[in-house]
Amino acid sequence: MRNLTIRRAKTFVASMAAMNVYIEDPMANDLVIHGIPCRKLGKLRNGQEVTFPISDAPAQVFVIADKLSKGFCNEFYPLPAGTEDIVLTGKNHFNPAAGNAFRFDGVTDPAVLANRKKSSTKGLIVMLVTFAICFTLSFAAVFAALFAFDWFFSDPEPKQFAVDDMRITLTDDFIKYPDKSHTAVYTNKKGGQITVMILQEEFSLAEGFDRYTAQDYGRMVIANNDLDTPVFYEDGIVFFEYDGISGNTTYHYVATVFKGPDAFWLIQFGTKQEDAAEFREQIFQWAQSVTFE
Repeated sequence: MRNLTIRRAKTFVASMAAMNVYIEDPMANDLVIHGIPCRKLGKLRNGQEVTFPISDAPAQVFVIADKLSKGFCNEFYPLPAGTEDIVLTGKNHFNPAAGNAFRFDGVTDPAVLANRKKSSTKGLIVMLVTFAICFTLSFAAVFAALFAFDWFFSDPEPKQFAVDDMRITLTDDFIKYPDKSHTAVYTNKKGGQITVMILQEEFSLAEGFDRYTAQDYGRMVIANNDLDTPVFYEDGIVFFEYDGISGNTTYHYVATVFKGPDAFWLIQFGTKQEDAAEFREQIFQWAQSVTFE
């Protein structure tokens, strides 16, 4: 027997979510990941170091968010055979398409890197397909009832949404989408052109965090996720922008940053790149509506 130690660096990405650690075990039936039978070792929380006893045989260790998202929010590391203890480090990285998944540090294994790329693509497809299915089922169920009402064909009306003590005014065309990697996610149901992803990071996560400015927090998010973009301040809004590619489609994100009474808020507006200019003015109007109770 030997010990496997995993250190999860404290970061503001997915800070409230505990990761689940599994190891390849042909005799176990806890969970099958990538077609491999696995045994659960335990949980790994933000900033935590955990040690597990494992066998001397070669095995793959997996870190996932949960069973439902194991197909795209996952990371694995091939452990060689041996008797010496193993220490691995890593942290969660900002990537909504991959569920802000945990990533091991210093990985060069082509199979692991290929899995990361595949997971991001699969995660985005799952999100888009889910949106499409939800919209189709909802539309089919209520179309007959709504058809006679003029408001169904009218422009969406402003509607305020509350997330903890934060308030943002979008439109009544938005619905909430379940997503464990964010504090809240909303998408507009008549077309699904815009997704609003909201992440709350409490000051209590790190000593002195409350002394940061919104610009400081924005730069930290950029640095932690290896983004090549500056932080802007325009019309009272702190924000940065970046693109993400999935398959043959490029998505554009406007990430706005707010400092509330006890937390930072990262509110991202995602669109297809070709639609970004069309929605830009509306996105900043929504961002300027943000208030705190």
